[in-house]
Amino acid sequence: MKRLLLSALLLCALSACGDKNAGTPAPAVSAPAAAASTTGNIPDVGRVEHVAVTTKGVGMTPGAAVNEALKSAVMQVNGVAVDASSANLNVIAQATAQVDVYSDQGHDSAKATAQLQGQAFAEQIITQSSGLVSSFKVLNVTAPDKKGGSYTVDIEAKIAKFKAPADAGKIKIVVAPLRSKQGSFNIGGRAVPAGQVLEPLQRQIIDALAQTGRFTVLDRQFDDEIQNELEMIGSGQTVNTDIAKLGQALSADLIWIGEINSLAYERHARQLQTSDRELVSYSGGWSVSQRMVNVATRQIQQSSTLQGSAPSIAPTTLGSGIDANKTLADMQADIVKKAVEAILLRSFPISIVERNGNEVVLSQGGAALKEKSRYRVYLLGKELKDPQTGQSLGNMEYDCCELVIKRVTPNVSYATLENVQVKLDGIQAGALQIREALAASTAKAADDVAAAIAPAGQKAAPARAGKAAAGSTEAPAAKAKEKDDW
Repeated sequence: MKRLLLSALLLCALSACGDKNAGTPAPAVSAPAAAASTTGNIPDVGRVEHVAVTTKGVGMTPGAAVNEALKSAVMQVNGVAVDASSANLNVIAQATAQVDVYSDQGHDSAKATAQLQGQAFAEQIITQSSGLVSSFKVLNVTAPDKKGGSYTVDIEAKIAKFKAPADAGKIKIVVAPLRSKQGSFNIGGRAVPAGQVLEPLQRQIIDALAQTGRFTVLDRQFDDEIQNELEMIGSGQTVNTDIAKLGQALSADLIWIGEINSLAYERHARQLQTSDRELVSYSGGWSVSQRMVNVATRQIQQSSTLQGSAPSIAPTTLGSGIDANKTLADMQADIVKKAVEAILLRSFPISIVERNGNEVVLSQGGAALKEKSRYRVYLLGKELKDPQTGQSLGNMEYDCCELVIKRVTPNVSYATLENVQVKLDGIQAGALQIREALAASTAKAADDVAAAIAPAGQKAAPARAGKAAAGSTEAPAAKAKEKDDW
């Protein structure tokens, strides 16, 4: 009896525990939410789709009629891409040729129709197309009314179609290899081969343009590697439907061409007349001619010369040296920044898309803008047109203010307006546009020079007018003596 009572109590306790657990189920993970979190991060590289289409073909033989119907199907789905797939359609002709034997002499349309509508024939068409046709069915075959007439064939097929990524619709641009008539560049007394300067510049400009998100940047550097991948598809080593990727290469809308006119950071040294010391200084800069060419028309849409200078180091006898690699890298970064700015300002002017007081959001981010940089902002007015040609001359522009970049994200940038000269209330988004970058202030430029000539490990004091340059340990009298010696 005791055992029965204990068993009952145990069962009751277990039942209660089960009810308790059932009443408070563990939180479940939503499958759609999990899927969204993973699929949302998958890059859009395009994909192969299968499009169903029904077409009609006419030919002197049943096989010829099927071929015409297939060509029409491919043309409807892929448009002019049928030319790139013509080799597959020619192979399909071999599969349809055997059907023509039945109609060559005896006009046995029943046998021809039976073979065309057979499963074996459909499978042969799919196989021979190497994936271009993913499914195939002959719906109807109409024999000619008289000898020498034409066959009419209705087919239903699914054709492989490559759906390009969404950004394929953007302006497509190619960055040409930079050119220079110089074989090397003088950086702090060291000759740097031109290849070590030009090739990194091209890569950096490509990277910066891609990061703007405004262009589809096309690769022309690794054509051999890309061609090897495409040949694998053509040879049948990949999935059959991958054949739809053939003939999908994009051509450029614009080509950016740059040529370095000059690039140097020279070391200047002169021996003092009354001592064995040298007075050493450094200065230099760069100049790049750039053009934007429309590939279709070969029109030059933009042509200008970009220039920049590296911070100079004033004459000193302290034996100050420079980091040649860093100096070159800084000049390359300056070239990339100004080249990308020139491309963007011509193609996609940067505008203010959102404003809260003097805090604004800009339409571009990535490498288009740099934190702490200062730009001039203009208010766009009425559009002007050439009275002789009728072409737009752009909009009237009014000085608005200056803008300092606070934060840059991949797609937008955040900034603050300063020195505002116009009323901002009621101005529509996009009416305020950025134009040229503003140079650093004189005081900041002096600080940069002071930092450059300061001895290693010693922090430079800010340089200001009327004070000795930071890093100098010589008395004013010694400085005056050096000036006399010079």
